[in-house]
Amino acid sequence: MRRWLREALPDLSEEVRDDLLVCATELVSNAVRHARPLPGGEVCVAYALGPSDVEVRVFDGGSRTHPHVCAVNLDSAHGRGMFIVSKLSADWGARTLGDGSQEVWARIPVR
Repeated sequence: MRRWLREALPDLSEEVRDDLLVCATELVSNAVRHARPLPGGEVCVAYALGPSDVEVRVFDGGSRTHPHVCAVNLDSAHGRGMFIVSKLSADWGARTLGDGSQEVWARIPVR
C-alpha cells in the first residue's frame, strides 16, 4: 500500500508524501485491528489528489465502535493512531455506509 501510494503520487513533496503514508498506514492498521474485513477478507485503500490537498480513504467491513482520538499514553505501544492522524491531517472523519461497511479518511494539505 505504501509503495502503491508513493508511486501513484510522485509529484508530492517529501513532507506531504511522508504525512500521507503515515496517515494511510495508521488508518489501515486500525481497520485490520478493530474492524471486520470487507467481503474477500480485505480492506480497500483509495486516494484523491485535489488542488490543495490529498485525501486517503480506507474502507473496511465496519466496526461496533467509531474511530476516535484517545488520550495518549506515551508508555503504551497502542492507542496513538488516530491522535497521529489528527495531528498530521487538516481534517479526518469516518462514516458508516449503507451496507454496514465503514469509510475512514484523512485529508493532508499539499504545501
